[in-house]
Amino acid sequence: MTVLQEILEWSQDRPAWQRDALRRLVLNGELSEEDIDDLTEICKSSRGLAEQRDVVPLGREHVPDRTAGAPVSLVSIFHQRGVNALADNQTLKFGPGLTVVYGDNGAGKTGYIRILKNACRTRAQEPILGNIVFGNKTNAPVVSIKYKVGEGSDLREWTFRSEDPFLSRVSVFDTQCAAFYLTEKTDVLFRPFGLDLFDKLVKACKAIRAKLESEQRALGTSALPALQSTIPAGTTVAKFLANVNSLTKLEDAQALAQLSKEDEDRLELLEKSLLDLQANDPQKLIQQLAVRANRVKALVRHLKDVEAALSDDPVKAVFETRTEGNRKSEESKRLREATFPQGLLPGTGGDTWKALWESARRFSKEHTYPGKPFPFVEEGAKCSLCQQDLDHAAAHRLKQFEEFVASTLEQELRQIRDTFSRQRRVFADLKTTTEAVEETLKEIRIDHEALADSISAALASNERRRIAVLSALMGNKDLAADCPALVSVVAEAESLLVQIEERIKTLRTGANDQIRRSMTAEAQELRARNILTENLQTVLNDIERQKKCAAYSLCIDDTKTQAITAKSTSVTKAVVSQKLKQTFQEELANLSFQHAEVELKEIGGADGVFYHKLVLTRAPSVELTRVVSEGEQRCLSIAAFFAELSTADDLSGIVFDDPMSSLDFRWRNAVARRLVEESRKRQVIVFTHDVVFLLSLRQYADELGVELLDQHVRHSGIGSGVCTEELPWVALPVKKKIGYLKKCWQEAARRSRDGDQDGYEKEAKFLYGLLREAWERAIEEVLLGGIVVRYRPGVQTQHIAQIADISPDDCKSVEIAMTKCSTWLPGHDEAAAARAPVPGPKELEADIRDLENWVDEIRKRRK
Repeated sequence: MTVLQEILEWSQDRPAWQRDALRRLVLNGELSEEDIDDLTEICKSSRGLAEQRDVVPLGREHVPDRTAGAPVSLVSIFHQRGVNALADNQTLKFGPGLTVVYGDNGAGKTGYIRILKNACRTRAQEPILGNIVFGNKTNAPVVSIKYKVGEGSDLREWTFRSEDPFLSRVSVFDTQCAAFYLTEKTDVLFRPFGLDLFDKLVKACKAIRAKLESEQRALGTSALPALQSTIPAGTTVAKFLANVNSLTKLEDAQALAQLSKEDEDRLELLEKSLLDLQANDPQKLIQQLAVRANRVKALVRHLKDVEAALSDDPVKAVFETRTEGNRKSEESKRLREATFPQGLLPGTGGDTWKALWESARRFSKEHTYPGKPFPFVEEGAKCSLCQQDLDHAAAHRLKQFEEFVASTLEQELRQIRDTFSRQRRVFADLKTTTEAVEETLKEIRIDHEALADSISAALASNERRRIAVLSALMGNKDLAADCPALVSVVAEAESLLVQIEERIKTLRTGANDQIRRSMTAEAQELRARNILTENLQTVLNDIERQKKCAAYSLCIDDTKTQAITAKSTSVTKAVVSQKLKQTFQEELANLSFQHAEVELKEIGGADGVFYHKLVLTRAPSVELTRVVSEGEQRCLSIAAFFAELSTADDLSGIVFDDPMSSLDFRWRNAVARRLVEESRKRQVIVFTHDVVFLLSLRQYADELGVELLDQHVRHSGIGSGVCTEELPWVALPVKKKIGYLKKCWQEAARRSRDGDQDGYEKEAKFLYGLLREAWERAIEEVLLGGIVVRYRPGVQTQHIAQIADISPDDCKSVEIAMTKCSTWLPGHDEAAAARAPVPGPKELEADIRDLENWVDEIRKRRK
């Protein structure tokens, strides 16, 4: 199972936001600020703190087939200005295999190393300063590094303005890194693809945790302590508030705060009664309350009368009566028209006429014909209206009139009109308020202002209702749509009456201490609930705040990194640690380190990172640096560095700054050989000031067939770090020494041609000195075949057979050449008479060619 497959299986039980984060990391490599914001919202939505978000967890379809990454190799460093005391506009070049950058102490190597440490991976970065020595420390560094990714790719460039993920694959080893490996715990910087997801996920956890904690703090503190100080102690409300937490239900608070009208009246009664019980003269108070009760009773009766008169039923009834009267009147009209003959006076049978008829009826019964039926139409009778004799026709008309008036319809109409008149009179005569009512309201207002205002407002509204009804009736119109509705305050007034009567009852019966305590406790409970009602929203808000705080705490729990670190430790042990420890031991063997038992030990993890440390196997608690020498410490550091490289997915370049520091001759060849071996599979760049180490690198490069690029940095008048591709004379092999002599000869010959004889002779004598040194190097390197090399501790006896071909002529040529060169060495004072002319340019050229031919002839015959 690969690392990613292991992570995929492990992620199934992780929070949804972490599974989504892992998917984004696998696909994109890093999490942006937008990703962190999205993941924070996903985390919150799982606890109800945000709207639900679409979550796409890491799945098998997201796990790629990962192969080794393309190696990164450096091509050059261009220093324009601003780094230490390095000269401006210098280019340091690097080859694809082994590059050796040689320079004396103070030549500028460290400046270039500092540039690389700021661009590449290193255990110990350090800032870049300006030219402190000459006071130029304000100029910003202007440098660039050209590099390649993979084989044959186009050049890329880094310009010191930002991090480059490719250059971070190149590793730098220097003295500071060496100390780090020896004294500090180290994480695995080179990890199999996927192992870095753990610390990236931890980083996301920390970022999201910071956001969540900030939002949680923004919720503020509880407002309940201030409210609790106003709540009577020991009450149900006080106990409730003391126990409010994230699990408290809003409905519980709302139920406790629901104070009914009866509860409010009861609280007022209790407060009044408790106050009454403190009166100095209870009997007098009883009398006063009785008077007040009678007035309130009268007020209640008045309110009932008003409300009864103006309620919907009476209003509806009067308008229905009017409607019915109108209908009956129409029917009466039709009956009259059908009953009365034509030609009667207009209005006959109408209301005015009926009034006239009824007056005639009373006149007849009371004066003219008492005891006789009306109309009296017997013979000799006279009309009660015109007092003329009645003929047959007139008598018949009077009988028709009476039959009409006496009909059932007319009787019903008269009855309806009487009813309507009586109903309308109720509205007309109704007094919604009186002086007695106003006086009572004034008295109520003293202790119950709100109630008095409510009753006054109700009476005023009901008066407007009465006027609207009466106006519609008088104008024979429908009731207006904006007619005020009846406002009833009888219940409130009755409640006040009950309260007063209860107070009287309490005063009359008296109360012992137990009853008073009971009343006080009940009043406290109701007061507490009343305060809760007034501050209910504050309590509800705080409950919601606590619920959110609890939800945020759960979200924050989802960002804990212990499980991630544990899994990282497990996977690192399984995938990396064993390889790391095994490779470290192999590297120690390569360096022939056998003086102390040292191992790379696991020391646990934190924040998704697993750590190792170099320890003495037999004494792990003892600091390593207190036991091994400086040279051994450097050897151990190099081994740890190479072991760490073994865990990388690619073979990117590595840079060593003076790896021979503190190493004696015992370790030099082993380290040199190891570096050259490594350069066969990756780019290796070595900065050194040690000529002997340089020659060892060159020797092993020749033996192993590794192409070596020489770079030389030196100090000159324009500054340090001046770059050339030629090594100093002392470090050149014979072939390059001969090339250097030829180049210098051309300059000397030019002086001779230009007539500068003194200049020529000075150059010629110097060249004969160098030619002598070249012969010495040729004896060591060519004639003796490198069997014996100065400063090298060993003798290469395996090559001794090749020197069997050395002839007397070989030795004679050396003797002649060395004698001639010694003749022209500067520093010897010759007698004036014995002074011989300095060989001319052609002779000097021939002497140089003699060395070249001698070297070629020996090498040719030994192939």
